[in-house]
Amino acid sequence: MATPIGVNTVNSISRRFIIKQVTDNVYNSNILTFRLIMRNKKVFEGGFQIEVPIAWSHFAAGGFYSGFDLLDVTPSDTIKNAAFDFKQAEVAVSVDGATLIRVNSPEAVVNFLGQYFAQAESELVDILGIGVFSNVVSNPKSIDGIQGAVDNGTVAATYGGLSRAANPFWSSQIASAVAPLTFPQLQQIFGNCTMGGRRPTILVGTQAIYNIIWALSTGVNSTAGVPGQAFPVQAGGEDVQLAQAGFSNIVFNGVPLVVDSHCPPGQLFFLNEEYMYLYVNPNRDFFLRDFDAPVNQDAYTSLILWAGNLVFSNVMRQGKLTGIVA
Repeated sequence: MATPIGVNTVNSISRRFIIKQVTDNVYNSNILTFRLIMRNKKVFEGGFQIEVPIAWSHFAAGGFYSGFDLLDVTPSDTIKNAAFDFKQAEVAVSVDGATLIRVNSPEAVVNFLGQYFAQAESELVDILGIGVFSNVVSNPKSIDGIQGAVDNGTVAATYGGLSRAANPFWSSQIASAVAPLTFPQLQQIFGNCTMGGRRPTILVGTQAIYNIIWALSTGVNSTAGVPGQAFPVQAGGEDVQLAQAGFSNIVFNGVPLVVDSHCPPGQLFFLNEEYMYLYVNPNRDFFLRDFDAPVNQDAYTSLILWAGNLVFSNVMRQGKLTGIVA
């Protein structure tokens, strides 16, 4: 015999028919969140904070020797911890008694709550999308976002509890664009973010920036209105996984360029997702709390809860091109 879910009709219906939609669809509404959950989501059970060990220097000793040479056994201090707080987000869903009277059947309640939770889902997605692109400084309650993580100290002097002035390895590759935007400018910062086989895995900008680079890839510089660099971005022109998920993209150096509506204007990010993680607490990963009835109201209120943070373990291999004029 199945165990009943919830303590009343509204709780039971919401648990069985609503939350499944949230968990199935929420991450597909935002390109970076989609990529993070598909590739780099990490479940973090708990603790005072999220701590990530960072390898910041070479060993102090080591090298070639011969015969009876004395070996250098100088101890090496090569690890520092970056620390990140858990950030929390919520959206409330409230329904009054009169509405439940009007939808006085299980099927009608399901239809009503389904639409209501779909809107709440979109709202929470938007909250997280804004947080992913926040700057670490303006709102300390927000996710530690990309604008502050991918930085050289201009926006966020400290990231993950580490001072960028005291730790030069903790700065990203930042450059200002010169109009009109050209492929050599893109290649310059792409190369600065690359070391060996480690290079950016996704480029993210606004629709206006996407349009400029699309025009360049077709041989027309849309900013200046003159012929552009007539070499293609890449044969085929798209990342298959992203295209199958419904995200339009073009490819530069084999790396997809995508549009995210939350990306700040005039900025193009060169992100290496190998060092980019979405830490999520399993007890707050779009968790739907039971509907509660206040003692002094004829109403029910539920919450969709999320807790976690966006963490970069290597910011030196990340880049940002600013001041792009559409």
